[in-house]
Amino acid sequence: MHNQGNAAHIFLPEIEDTVFEGSHGRLVFEFHGNARDYFRIWIVNVALSIITLGLYSAWASVRTRRYMYANTALGGSRFEYLAEPIPILRGRLLAAAIVALLALAPHVSMRLLAACIGVMGLLMPWFIVKGMLFRARYSAWRGVNFRFDDDYVGAYKWYLVIYAVMAVLALVAMKLLITNGHQIVAALLIMIGVSVFQFMIYPWVRGKQQQWMAEQHYFGGKAFRFRFDPKVYRRIYRRVLGIYILSAIPAAILVFEIQRTLGWTPAELHQHPLTVKALSYLYAGPINLAIWAYIRVRMTNALYNHTSIGPYQLESSLSYGEMLRIYFTNAAAIICTLGLATPWAVIRVARYRAEHLRLEGSGSLDEFVQTSSRRARVSALGSEVDSLLGFDIGL
Repeated sequence: MHNQGNAAHIFLPEIEDTVFEGSHGRLVFEFHGNARDYFRIWIVNVALSIITLGLYSAWASVRTRRYMYANTALGGSRFEYLAEPIPILRGRLLAAAIVALLALAPHVSMRLLAACIGVMGLLMPWFIVKGMLFRARYSAWRGVNFRFDDDYVGAYKWYLVIYAVMAVLALVAMKLLITNGHQIVAALLIMIGVSVFQFMIYPWVRGKQQQWMAEQHYFGGKAFRFRFDPKVYRRIYRRVLGIYILSAIPAAILVFEIQRTLGWTPAELHQHPLTVKALSYLYAGPINLAIWAYIRVRMTNALYNHTSIGPYQLESSLSYGEMLRIYFTNAAAIICTLGLATPWAVIRVARYRAEHLRLEGSGSLDEFVQTSSRRARVSALGSEVDSLLGFDIGL
């Protein structure tokens, strides 16, 4: 959730831009930011980032987060974002250098590209931990910093080793079958294996990743706790298939009707590459958005509804249908305004998320006291590589 449009990370300020109010054991999130104020910050950030060829983006990130945190309060106290731009800029430059190396490697040698990808794969769990450390360290409420435990062993276990083991076992099994002349059996096993991975193993892994991510976070000396239920995650990914089918059929009909209206036969399509590309986006865009929205909504609900801290239990009740409507209208508004509606879209999503997030429990918020006042300096590299490569490691 370090990106301003996301909503699935675990420590409370990163729920982004909400205000706690409540009594009788219920703290209800409310959002008090507005599109007009955020637009002023956003447009200046965009302009200066362009003028400085991206160097100002570190200051833009800090300004945006400080605005969001300043509009977030719990029990009358506002959250704080404490990071400074210079460390973020250093991390962002290093992250940009890594991405540039990956982009240039194919033009030099495919072996170099493979080596770079391998090294990035080995380093990615390290980046994940560093990113979480940075975001937690520089988020605070009532002078109390959030904290992320630097569990590198867990990161490598759930983000590298488990995938590597499954890949090696699959490759060895396929190699043995093909070598012994069982190509048909190998093909069938591949299909079965893909289905088992998609609907059984991968959901379980995603749930364990959420559990690991949640339980490494602390606030005021108290750890977040997570109740893992694999059935929840398997249900999510089984329903993704149904959403794909329901989305693909009307999208395919729409594309076919447009093609028929234009009077083109399938053989003539190659003569109109730009139109074909536009039709492919028209087909794939709504499907991908529908699936992405479903996974994000259900995974966010699963994360919060199984997470607690001290006597408090988080509860999220996001609606897939409502979020899908918001995302579709936001996308249309951003396209029609050439991006100028982005601040309005961000605020709109944040407000809806806030209205459907609660903290239930009994006790006093004053019990969350900081066990250590020492503020460690944490590298921003992991956080910026995560942002630049587009990985959503908070889920």
